[in-house]
Amino acid sequence: MTDTPYTSQEQTMLDEQVERFMAAFSDLRKVMGAGFKQGFSPTQFMVMGLVEDVREGEPYTISSIAGKLGLDPATVVRTVDSLEKRGLVERRRDRQDRRQVFVELTNAGCAARREIRQCFKRHIQAILVGMSTEGRAAFLNGLEEFVQVGQEVHIKRMQEPEKPTTHS
Repeated sequence: MTDTPYTSQEQTMLDEQVERFMAAFSDLRKVMGAGFKQGFSPTQFMVMGLVEDVREGEPYTISSIAGKLGLDPATVVRTVDSLEKRGLVERRRDRQDRRQVFVELTNAGCAARREIRQCFKRHIQAILVGMSTEGRAAFLNGLEEFVQVGQEVHIKRMQEPEKPTTHS
């Protein structure tokens, strides 16, 4: 985060860009959500993907899923509950520490995740094919840069000392 002062004109342009981003982000969520098989949400897709990626390591808990995906633990609980009701994930207690509860994909969950992923890939491919070559390159380069800078900003914020709040 820079403390560089902006001219009035630069600040106005930056404010307009932030508004454009917020509108586009809202629309992007709708476009991305439309790519999932009926009955699945982007959050369910992300949780299933993370849980599926556990191979040799320790399975994920609700709190580790929330931390890894940057979601509120309550959102993860609701998501896991809905997936569990459908037989796509199951909760399993740790043998050594019975307080630890792991979330794992079932065989049906693995199959559903593969199907959802293929459907989602086809959706994204259809969108990318509809874009110009230059538009695709600019979009992906800009998105990658946005994520990289966003991660750097987050790290800087985490390293900043907490500012005391003043009480009136």
